[in-house]
Amino acid sequence: MRFNLGPSGLRLTAKQKRSLSLSLLFSAIIYLGFALAAGKQSLLNAATTLGGTGWLLILSCSFTSYLLRFLRWQYYLRCLGHHLPSLLHLNYYIAGFALTTTPAKAGETIRSLYLKNHGVSFKHSLASFFCERFQDLIIVTLLASLALLSFDKYRYFVFISALTLLILLSVLRSKKLPQFLYYLSRNLRISWLKHILGYLAALLESAHALLQLPRLYSGLLLGLLAWSIQGLAFYFILTTLGSPLALPLSLAIYAISLLAGALSFIPGGIGATETIMYLLLSQAGVDHSLALVIPIISRVSTLWFAVVLGLLASVNLSLRKDVPPSNEVKPQR
Repeated sequence: MRFNLGPSGLRLTAKQKRSLSLSLLFSAIIYLGFALAAGKQSLLNAATTLGGTGWLLILSCSFTSYLLRFLRWQYYLRCLGHHLPSLLHLNYYIAGFALTTTPAKAGETIRSLYLKNHGVSFKHSLASFFCERFQDLIIVTLLASLALLSFDKYRYFVFISALTLLILLSVLRSKKLPQFLYYLSRNLRISWLKHILGYLAALLESAHALLQLPRLYSGLLLGLLAWSIQGLAFYFILTTLGSPLALPLSLAIYAISLLAGALSFIPGGIGATETIMYLLLSQAGVDHSLALVIPIISRVSTLWFAVVLGLLASVNLSLRKDVPPSNEVKPQR
């Protein structure tokens, strides 16, 4: 995915705007289907039951989760030798959420273009992005493992996911993978493939530094706190709407839904996440209408709240006059 970065900030091409519009239209259709199935009155009743205080609480949980993930992101870039003003850096990070509904959240790499103005190489910013996504998968799989206490039929799904991620982690923490890719890039005759493998080797070499102890543990801890807070917000929604489930079961339902959405490779997991969440809630004994409403409320307060914040941050960056050019802020080497 390519973007244009003009003097006033990042601008999407016409094709990218169409893709984003189609994504939003697709999302609207999915949510309209859920809303019609649940009934407008059920949705309004649920939203009213949460009340202003309830909505403020769950949105605060989401924002706290984003801040914790930003701290992890900032920590990783500092480990790679890059120091940016924290508030401006936070604005860059949140701006990435505007494109979080892209497949595998690849649109969030928009941050790399902003950070390039501060001397942060694509290799380093993409390595940080890769480590973030990989650690999030590990954490969500860990939370999903709580399902083993309640959902026997998902045992193999969680086990295979966990085993695959552990094997990948072992491979990624080895120096041999980048070396092997460098070797291939030097010996292949296909120029475009040589370039891709060489760039991938450089990215994984940077990621390798972030996946070593204690950086790995620090990233996992911050990520676990971030996703657990959003899981607690989901538990609060269930309890407030009169469908209290045990906390481990609530966290498991939330995590399995996110994991299924991520593995579906559908942009933002839209449709897949909500459907799995509905099925699991129904299986756990939640009333049919509430099982349809709760996924909508949960995703509005997480995914779509993030998208709105990302759009606001992008607009703010495009209007700012104090964003320094690339030669004004230098990374430490």
